[in-house]
Amino acid sequence: MKAIAVIILFPFFAFFISNTCFGQDFVISKNTQLPYNLTSEVSLFKDSTAKLSLFQVSRIDFQKSSKDYFLFPYSDDVFWVKVSLTNNDSKIKDWILVWTNPLIEQLDFYISDSTGKSFLHKQQKIITSERDKTFIGQDPKFLFELSSQQTKSIYIKLTSKRGHYSKLMLHSKDSYQKTRLDDYAGQGFLNGFIFFRLLLVLVLSFFVVKDRAFRLYSLYAVIRTFTYWGFINIAGPLFTNNPDLAKKIDFLFYNSATLGAGLFILVTFAVGKFHKSYSYFVFAITAFNVFINAIIFFDYQWYWLKAGAFTIVFSSACYVGINLYFVIKKTAFSKYYAILLIWGLLSPFLLYIRLLGWIEFQPLFLLSYYLFWAEFFFFVFFLGRIFKNSEMIKNISEQKLNFNLEQNARLKELDSIKTKFFTNISHEFRTPLTLLVGPIDELQKKYPQEGIIAVMQRNLLRLQSLIDQLLDISKLDAGEMKLKLEEVDLNQFLNQLFASFESLAQSKNIIFNHSQSENSEFALFDIDKLEKIVTNLLSNAFKFTPENGRVSVRIDYKAVQMVLRVQDSGIGIDVERLAHIFDRFYQVDDFTQRLQEGTGIGLALVKELVDLLNGKVEVSSELGKGTTFTVYLPFKSIEKLSKPATQANRESILPETFIQPKDIEVENDEQSIMLIVEDNADLRDFVASIFVNQYQLILAVDGEDGLEKAIKFVPDIVISDLMMPRLDGLGLCEKLKNDERTNHIPVVMLTAKASLADRLIGLEHGADDYLSKPFNKQELQIRVSNLINQRQVLRDKFARQAVVVVEKTEEKIQTIDELFIQKAQKVINRHLAESTFDVEKFAGEMSLSSVQLRRKLKAITGQTITEFVRNYRLEIAAAMLKKGEGTVSEIAYQVGFDSMPYFSKVFQDKYGKTASEWE
Repeated sequence: MKAIAVIILFPFFAFFISNTCFGQDFVISKNTQLPYNLTSEVSLFKDSTAKLSLFQVSRIDFQKSSKDYFLFPYSDDVFWVKVSLTNNDSKIKDWILVWTNPLIEQLDFYISDSTGKSFLHKQQKIITSERDKTFIGQDPKFLFELSSQQTKSIYIKLTSKRGHYSKLMLHSKDSYQKTRLDDYAGQGFLNGFIFFRLLLVLVLSFFVVKDRAFRLYSLYAVIRTFTYWGFINIAGPLFTNNPDLAKKIDFLFYNSATLGAGLFILVTFAVGKFHKSYSYFVFAITAFNVFINAIIFFDYQWYWLKAGAFTIVFSSACYVGINLYFVIKKTAFSKYYAILLIWGLLSPFLLYIRLLGWIEFQPLFLLSYYLFWAEFFFFVFFLGRIFKNSEMIKNISEQKLNFNLEQNARLKELDSIKTKFFTNISHEFRTPLTLLVGPIDELQKKYPQEGIIAVMQRNLLRLQSLIDQLLDISKLDAGEMKLKLEEVDLNQFLNQLFASFESLAQSKNIIFNHSQSENSEFALFDIDKLEKIVTNLLSNAFKFTPENGRVSVRIDYKAVQMVLRVQDSGIGIDVERLAHIFDRFYQVDDFTQRLQEGTGIGLALVKELVDLLNGKVEVSSELGKGTTFTVYLPFKSIEKLSKPATQANRESILPETFIQPKDIEVENDEQSIMLIVEDNADLRDFVASIFVNQYQLILAVDGEDGLEKAIKFVPDIVISDLMMPRLDGLGLCEKLKNDERTNHIPVVMLTAKASLADRLIGLEHGADDYLSKPFNKQELQIRVSNLINQRQVLRDKFARQAVVVVEKTEEKIQTIDELFIQKAQKVINRHLAESTFDVEKFAGEMSLSSVQLRRKLKAITGQTITEFVRNYRLEIAAAMLKKGEGTVSEIAYQVGFDSMPYFSKVFQDKYGKTASEWE
């Protein structure tokens, strides 16, 4: 300890100080037990100005200390301590005063000389000198001489912004050495134990217990270790010799007493799972703690120091409450750590509420010390539990790993079986396909005008293409697909390939452009793979591009690679789905995006073929604007061909024909109307061919199109596919049955899903009948006929019934048809006497168009709108005549007839009697 000695002479005032100000002296005798606590023997004075000198302070009355400890608050004030010592022990003349708090920022020690006419001044700040940098906390001390029968006056000036708890202890050299040895033994043991725990948790977390909770506890242990070292002024001197900087470093560590616990709770205990606001709350406390730690380095003020103390108290209380919750709930994952944290957090909590002066109970500091130790003992006790939990987690992880390995092995085996299955079944399909292709070709030559044969040819080619793709994927999986390089003029080959799509572009009114950077490009290339890549990309582009759209292809030949770019102005693909479009059997099946049927094989095959050719494929897309595929393929140029160039197989790559249904005009109400909703053009035309002579047909390409046409035309029956783009069959059926305009229409569902569960789902959504694909033509005709006949039975029932509504009873359950008729009757009742009440007005009040109202009334009652209104009025008139509610002419006018002859005629036609005879 380096002391700065300054001799202050007070010739006149020394006598005054020694004789006037001190009053009673503390007398050191042979019986005085050393070390002796002088705290209750001193007097105190608070200098609020922090500017008074010793001379000025000596003229002020001090207040006698009544306690055996000091507790100084957080402030800018300077505190003075004074005491007078008289030595009556002839054996000891060297004495030591010890201030028992190593965090004191500055102490000034003034002691009078033997003459009492001058004072010796020594100053000490936080101990940071090299010789004192030990792992043992050191309290400030002052050495002085006081010979036998001598009296000296002592002033101590305390300058510190932080709150302090301390005592002033008087030692002889012997008692100081003994006390110091005891401190070294105690602190050495505690520091050794702390250091051992620190090394233990670090070694365990890095090499043994690979568990996130334990690793976070290791971080908490590191912070707690430096917190303790900050409290005893070990941390600051480790990093600097500057006392002003050392006190800030000490604060950084001891004010982080709860920071580690906050991080542990926030990450490990997942408090947000109970309520998200808890996470925000813990995060806010932790953030404020970090803020206080940071601001002290720039603005070391008592109020920031006190705010740090408040933060420790508040966060400790909150974190103890959270941990108690986990202990009470017996959360297996967290209760052991929670108990450790509770003991660790109670220590700074008690320490700071005492330091802030909230509770005047001196043993709190000792209790805080014991709680600090308790955490270590509980840690040792729970270490076995933590190991057990870690071992259990490790075993579970190993079990999961073994399970995953077994699953992967099984998946590989299943994948192998699947590949063999696809290969075998594809080969088995090719044989009957071959036997079908020849005869159908012969039939086409013999009967060239038969459209059904062309449909069969198209679908045979499509089936053959799908089987070929499955075979290719099987070969790729088995590693059996090899490259077959041959000499080719890429420019000529690709032009022939592009030409095969011209007719398709014309049929869909799509602008198709293609260009290449070279007029000829001779190369060694696997043209079979290139053909499949180009064909699938172009088929995909045409499939998802609507009429009047654009598809363009650009080929750029570079030194060692060709760049193929296929761009369309179609519907585009959502960014989230782009990563999956090359997955096998994946389809962009969102109703807003998928406009065409597909298998999900083509793009997967493209990706795998490009990879086989050591190329790369990229895709970019924007919803509503289109998609661009870019393929980079390496190739080897040659100067010329040694044999004729290979031609593109144009027939084999023709994609399926796209047929758009044509809207029809409903000519009359006599012939029933059928709506056919099917996204496959050939199947749609096939179903239409079955009923073309029995019904007026309306064709729709998907559920949305079908819904619009059902509302517009109000058909007598709907035949719908189940799986369709935009709106599937279930969605269409549900919307039809929930719409008053169409809820009476029977729906037949066609689907490839033939299980009982699928059938039940369809019936729950309102389907009236369910038929699995492939279906029998005659069975479909019978099912449709049955539904139409059922509707006719209902119509006959309504025709026989009196249309006057009988008052409802609670027991009666009304059908949707009865509810509609009841609604129509109420509208007529409101306009019963109006002879000008016409169809348009009736339809308007029913919130329907005149066509919809006519079709619906015809379907339910078999009557036109005029017949329905007239018959209802006649029924009302007949009832009124029976009751004698007026003359014939009066009642006729009341029910909306303004012509008596006409009323008499229609009444007699309906009832076989005149109105007068009916009375």
